[in-house]
This record gives sequence, C-alpha cells and structure tokens, in this order.
Amino acid sequence: MDPLKFHKIDENLTCNEVAQLKFLCMDLIPKKRLETVTDAKELFLRLEEQALLDDGLLIPELLITIGRLDLLGILEMSKDDVERNLLQRDMSSKGVSDYRKMLFRISEGMTEENLRAVKFLVEVPRSKLGTSATFLDVMIEMEKLQKLGEDNLDELYNVLDKCDKQLACRIEEYRAREQGGRLPLREVFGNEQVSLPVENMQRYQMETGNGWRRDSLVPDSDTEPRPGEYYNMTQRPLGYCLIINNYNFKERSSLANRTGTNKDKDDLSRVFCRMHFKVEVQDDLTASDMKEMIKQFAKKDHTQMGAFVCCVLSHGEKGIVLGVDGKEVEIRELTMPIAECRTLASKPKLFFIQACQGSEGQNGVWTADSPENATEGEEYEADAYNPASRFIPIEADMLIGMATVEHYQSFRHTREGSIYIQELCNQLEILCPRREDILSILTKVNHEVSMKMLRGRKQMPEPRYTLTKKLVLPMD
Repeated sequence: MDPLKFHKIDENLTCNEVAQLKFLCMDLIPKKRLETVTDAKELFLRLEEQALLDDGLLIPELLITIGRLDLLGILEMSKDDVERNLLQRDMSSKGVSDYRKMLFRISEGMTEENLRAVKFLVEVPRSKLGTSATFLDVMIEMEKLQKLGEDNLDELYNVLDKCDKQLACRIEEYRAREQGGRLPLREVFGNEQVSLPVENMQRYQMETGNGWRRDSLVPDSDTEPRPGEYYNMTQRPLGYCLIINNYNFKERSSLANRTGTNKDKDDLSRVFCRMHFKVEVQDDLTASDMKEMIKQFAKKDHTQMGAFVCCVLSHGEKGIVLGVDGKEVEIRELTMPIAECRTLASKPKLFFIQACQGSEGQNGVWTADSPENATEGEEYEADAYNPASRFIPIEADMLIGMATVEHYQSFRHTREGSIYIQELCNQLEILCPRREDILSILTKVNHEVSMKMLRGRKQMPEPRYTLTKKLVLPMD
C-alpha cells in the first residue's frame, strides 16, 4: 500500500477512531505490538508486518466498519466495490472477525447513562475503569480477565440485558448467525423484567447521581412483568419485500408515464436488501395483476420470516392506487390479504405507498424568513388521479406509510425520484444503524418532506399504524 495513502487516511482520523481501529484489530496483531500503536499509520504498518494487507481489503473493511466511508476515496474505492470484493474474498485471507464487529456495533449504541450502568454492574476492578474509560475499554478489560470471548458472552449479555435490551439483542443475533440457525421464539428486545435488590439500586443511584429509569434497571417493587416491547427482527432473511413499480401507463391508459420512478425502485431495493429482506420487484402491473401478486405473497409460508414489506409506486387517489391499465385497486385490497395471512400473525406488515391521495395542491404557510418566490425547480410531477374516495381499514401489527395526507397530491422528480420515497430511503439508511424505531424515522421523514417547497406547493406524508410493539429494523 502507498505510504502516502497511509498518511492521508491517518491525517483524517481522530484519536477515538484510531482506538476503534485498534480494538477491531486485536485478533490480528499481537497485543504487545498493538500496545505501542499511537496513530493509524503505525497500525497499518503493524498489519503490513503481519502480511495482512496483501488483498487490499482489510483497511477498506476497517474504514467501513467505523463509518468512515469518506476515506475510501483516498483508496480509489467505493463502499459497493469493497462489499462486493469482500463477498469474493479468499477464505484464507484474514479480515475483521464477526465477533469484533458485533462488539463494536454494541459500543456504537452505548449511551453515557448505559455506560455508567455497565461500569457499575460488570465485575472488573474499579481501578481499571476510570471516568474516561469507554465501553471498548470495558470489553478489553473483560477479555483480559477471561470474562469475555467469542465463546464466552454470557456475562456481557447479562449486563447489557439489565441496561438496554436492544444492545443485548446484538449478542443473540451474533449467536444465531454463528450457529446457523434461528433464535428461540421470544421477543429478544424485552420479554422480561430485570430486578435488583433495593440496596444495590440505592448504591447505584449514589454512585452515578442518576435516578433509576423504568426502561433500564427495574426495582423489585415492579413485580408485574411487561410483555415484549420490541418485535423480533433477527430472522435471516428477515422477510419478503415486494416492490410494485408502475411506470408505463401510456400503452394501456390515458395517463402519463411516471418518469423518475425507477430511481425510487432502485433505492428501495438497495435499502431493504441491506435490512436482510428478500426483495422482489414487479414492474408495470395491471390492476388485476397487482391484486393477484398480493394474493400470491399472502399464500407464501412466512413462518421463518419476521416481517413483510410492500412498496407501491403508482398513480393514485384517496384510498386507491392504479394499475398501468388505469383501473383502480383499493389499498384495502392490497393490505387485507396480507393482514389475514396466518404465518404473518403478530408480525409487522409494512406498506409504503407512493401515490397521490387526491388532486388538490397543498398550500404552505409562509414564515418570516422564507421568500415568497421560493421554489425547488419545476421538474416535479404529481401522481394524481380523480375517482371516488375509498376508506382504508387497517388491522393489527400493520403500518401504512402514505406519501401524502388524503385529498392532496404527492410529488415525484422526473430524474431523482419521488420526494417521499427518496427521503424515506435516506432516513432509513441514517437512522436504522442508530437503532431508531420506525415511527421515529417516519416522523423525521414527515419533517423533512414538509419543509420542501414543490412547484409552489407543500407535501405532508402520513403514517397510519396499529403496531403493538416498537419496530427497530436491522441494517448492517
């Protein structure tokens, strides 16, 4: 590897990021050689000494793991290139272990409050865990004491389970992957409460200065167990994702073609593949084909799956979407067969509809700091049609993300795709790795879309849901 590239990467990494890289390389470099490393250049040289840079993939893999995708440009690589090459990597080549990656992902989700709780609960000498010690430091000390390892995860799991069940779930997911099977049928994010003796609770409060939160450590007085708070999202594949992409309307109807929709299709496919969904795209379906396709997916066996997603990109009106033949399909005709699918019972079923829900343009209200002629270009089209209104029922464990509220138009850029779907994909890619739940993500989508001015109009998406638990979609 070019030493100049070593230098450029090193110049752009913080001390904290160097510490993260050292942690990820602990299985690759002898500990004594690793202890003297103070910057990324030294780390890369140690890796080179171990002949670990021959295939050119280890440093890109490290940068992707710590989230420094911007530095891949120095190596003249892209994330997609690296991930594709990693899949084809020779089995004899060494890379970052799944065990290290799993621990690192846990550290990324660790809040300051949870870190204080972990330091209190873990059986490591207090002298080793000062106020500046990070969660990575805690795990390093646990490994030194043989309280943590690839086949020794119970103590860390028990500690995390008391502080943040979502983080504990990372360990369950790792175990399931390593065993090549599925997790037990339980809500791994929160199916049982943790109790500590009152004196331990009081001592923790005195040492940390924080109150005992109900959603972290629970005292004995809270004797009523609460049901699982999170849907189990550990199955692989996680579920089916059906994308119905209707573009060519001119051949079979008087409606315009939906230019720009293929950008939405491609981005949705990429995002849901990253979430471990098995994506299937169906282009240019008639109304009858749309209904038949949904029935086929409703008849599939979803027993080994954890969720179902359907994205519909088409023209529409209140309560309906259109096939490319211009005929109507009530949204309820798409949702009801899936709602009635027995093997999807109690599992989240998500629908994202990019279509107008009326023919009216939604006016905005000018604020003091916005010029009255503010626009965002003229290359936006409305996915509108104007038949009679329909009512959309929604059953249990369902979520329907609508591009716009009833009666109004939604907008699609003729090259860059629809405003709603593009913002949805953007926020999913940003917030899913941070373990945000789907409703928080859709609220962020609502905010970002509502801030745009489109041909002098506004657009306000609308999620409708009967989810009974929190839904956190995985994204590796």
